[in-house]
Amino acid sequence: MDRNCYSIIMGQSKRVIGLYGEESAVQYLKRKGYSIIERNVYIAGGEIDIVAKKDTLLVFVEVKTRKSDVFVDPLDVLDDKKSQQLIDCCDEYMTQKKLLTFDYRIDLITILICGQENRIEHITGII
Repeated sequence: MDRNCYSIIMGQSKRVIGLYGEESAVQYLKRKGYSIIERNVYIAGGEIDIVAKKDTLLVFVEVKTRKSDVFVDPLDVLDDKKSQQLIDCCDEYMTQKKLLTFDYRIDLITILICGQENRIEHITGII
């Protein structure tokens, strides 16, 4: 990311930063061989940031973006309530799309916007 882009992102609202992080996560997943199925799916009282596919596995991805270098343990990002909400959303998605015979997992991608390069951490099977 160039210095001008970094300056613009740092002054934006949480929503804009979140969208920027999700786009960064999508590009990261594509580089890792994932196919993106859907983004920002609102379902069952919650949202699934990214629905992707890797080989025969459906992958639901929660994206968290930060714009400072303050350390946050990725495991602390998803509390019990948010974890259950994600599970419920994924189960409802699978039911609505008639995908109940497919295996799936829930991943977490954290994006830390810092200087000219983002730090991306991808934790598979977080829940």
